[in-house]
Amino acid sequence: MKPFAHRNLSRRLPMLCRASAAALGVLCTAHAAHAADLTVTAFGGTWEKAYRKCFVEPFEKETGKSVDVTLGNPLQWVNQVAASPAKPPIDVMVSTPEATHIAIGRGILDPITAKEVPNLAQLDPRLVAYGKGYGFPITYGDFGLMYNKKRVKNPPRTWKEFVDGVVAGKYQAAIPDINYVATPAGLITLFNQLYGGSPANIQPALDQVKRMRDSKNVTFFSEPNAPLNAMRNGDIDIAMYYDGRAWAEHDSTNPDIAWINPKPGSVAFPNMAVKVKNGSPLGMKFLNTLASSEGQSCFANAMQYTASNSKVTYDAKVKPRIATVEGSIWVNFDEIGRYVPQWIEEWNKQVGR
Repeated sequence: MKPFAHRNLSRRLPMLCRASAAALGVLCTAHAAHAADLTVTAFGGTWEKAYRKCFVEPFEKETGKSVDVTLGNPLQWVNQVAASPAKPPIDVMVSTPEATHIAIGRGILDPITAKEVPNLAQLDPRLVAYGKGYGFPITYGDFGLMYNKKRVKNPPRTWKEFVDGVVAGKYQAAIPDINYVATPAGLITLFNQLYGGSPANIQPALDQVKRMRDSKNVTFFSEPNAPLNAMRNGDIDIAMYYDGRAWAEHDSTNPDIAWINPKPGSVAFPNMAVKVKNGSPLGMKFLNTLASSEGQSCFANAMQYTASNSKVTYDAKVKPRIATVEGSIWVNFDEIGRYVPQWIEEWNKQVGR
């Protein structure tokens, strides 16, 4: 049975392209697999810091084994493993759903069950089903709207209100360009549903993007820090952005920042944990740490994302901010992934590079 059938917007998509891979906005750093007992992947910045604190350090303390954390982009990691499947340079990948689906298709992952990963039994079964027996989300966040409360007194309650508000000049906005990881799922697929498009015909979505572009009231970003910097500088009032990152900005440096989930909902972006075939057997034990309530409680509260472990306890400040499975839109990679190269081509022709 397919998970999240009741929220089927086309439940996420595989970004089978260089652009989407590069859009993660982190530097690629190569590490030799023999540098430590276990090699795992991570995204950069505050994500990596929380990942090390909540998962890597407890694992090393418990096992006495060393862990090498390598940064880069998910499609790069998949290609590295596929290039050396007998002796993979990575043991555990934590990456995007699109990269996970590609890795499954290439046969480079080990299936997992609660026998190998006992904490799997504590996870929301709907999220476990999302990994198709090969992995699970650690946490996920929604790609909604971040805005400045002083400059946007009445934030748009629906996505159509947002588009029309940009066109009318109610606010200066930022949206992702085709090189950003969230664009195919969080923008194109969402706008397709709202404006009558389909995977084979994204013209309705592109028409709305062009309306905003032509209004001169929108800028495009391709890396995650750009909207934050633009918001700090007063260059934009509102942006399509992740909930956890927006709340982190609110708490750390800018209390005027807020975030909203416009109707009919925002697309969920899980980070998937998988074990590489022929990688170290320690990988299963590390997956168990990634699935633990203790580790996920630490990580989810630090990043303000929703944890997959049902026993996670959220801080009082964080709990009302996090996404819910029912309130999120889940996009299916398998259904629309083959169209993504075509989407990139059409975007570049009509919207620009």
